[in-house]
Amino acid sequence: MITLAPRPSRGNFFARYRPRESNAAPKYAILRDALIAAIEDGHWKSGDQLPNELELTAMTPYSLGTVQRAIQSLVAEGFVTRKQRSGSYVAPTHKRIGGPWLFRFIGDDGHAFLPMYTKVTGRRKVVERGPWFDWLTHGVPGKALLRIDREIRVESDRVAFNRMYLDAEAYPLIATATIRSLDGANIVHLIQDAYRLPVSKIAHMARAGALPEFACKALDLRRGTVGMIVEIAASAGGSRPVSYQQLFLPPTKVRIYISESSGDWHSGPGVDAPGADR
Repeated sequence: MITLAPRPSRGNFFARYRPRESNAAPKYAILRDALIAAIEDGHWKSGDQLPNELELTAMTPYSLGTVQRAIQSLVAEGFVTRKQRSGSYVAPTHKRIGGPWLFRFIGDDGHAFLPMYTKVTGRRKVVERGPWFDWLTHGVPGKALLRIDREIRVESDRVAFNRMYLDAEAYPLIATATIRSLDGANIVHLIQDAYRLPVSKIAHMARAGALPEFACKALDLRRGTVGMIVEIAASAGGSRPVSYQQLFLPPTKVRIYISESSGDWHSGPGVDAPGADR
């Protein structure tokens, strides 16, 4: 076990936690990584208020704009929450999302991401027919896929239902992890880290229509409620499927932000919801 030296004063956090090899990284990313390292090391604990943006500007060699971008990135990843007229606070450990999300929700100001938390409500191996099947299994007949159901909460409100499919044999960590450990987790990010498989292509499609019965039941909606169905396909290297998921959104005031991607929609997955009435 490595014993760390006594923790320095908070004003010197950047000297201690700055990434060693960071010359080529954007300035905001260097600061973001330093802040995450400080949080994960306990320099700032869950619930602690971070220095405000002007204070961070004084503590580091960066401009106010760089500091603001780094903080926004931490909010987007769930490490930090913002309280209006109060400041930025370290999020509870179980709510730290980490890594790039394929979708987020934006507040009324049009800039800040809202705190988002996921709860797994089901996980099982299934053999289901659907346009996503051949894409994920490379056409292997009868192959079972891992299906993970999650409810999506923004702040304290349940706003969406998420269903994800992936290859259980390719990613046994996700298939065998405890359900509780997957609550609040960014599953695509877990796959990236555990299997050194960077997701380089993300494709999206969306349509409005009646939400499938299972989504209405999960969200306590009337059967046939009209909403938005967003499909998200993630690939590594542009050719290796990683995951396929659907996001079911009833009418809501919050706006969804879809992560940018240069990839075109793969010809495999289509727009029909798995298990939906047709």
